Amino acid sequence: MANMCGVPKKGLRSLILLVVWEIWKERNRRIYDHKEMATSFLLTKIKEEVGLWVLAGAKCLREFAPHLV
Repeated sequence: MANMCGVPKKGLRSLILLVVWEIWKERNRRIYDHKEMATSFLLTKIKEEVGLWVLAGAKCLREFAPHLV
């Protein structure tokens, strides 16, 4: 069960965690700061964050974002 359809389990979990964290921060920004980020900008921010995680050593995410490294 390490791979599900060729997708590494750890990488998928890390990606889900990252996406949920960014959505949570956007939720807080909307509720507490009364500011709204465009969806396209949020997606760009998530992609940038994936790249930063990979550069910081999250090797399991490298398969999801090979072009960012």
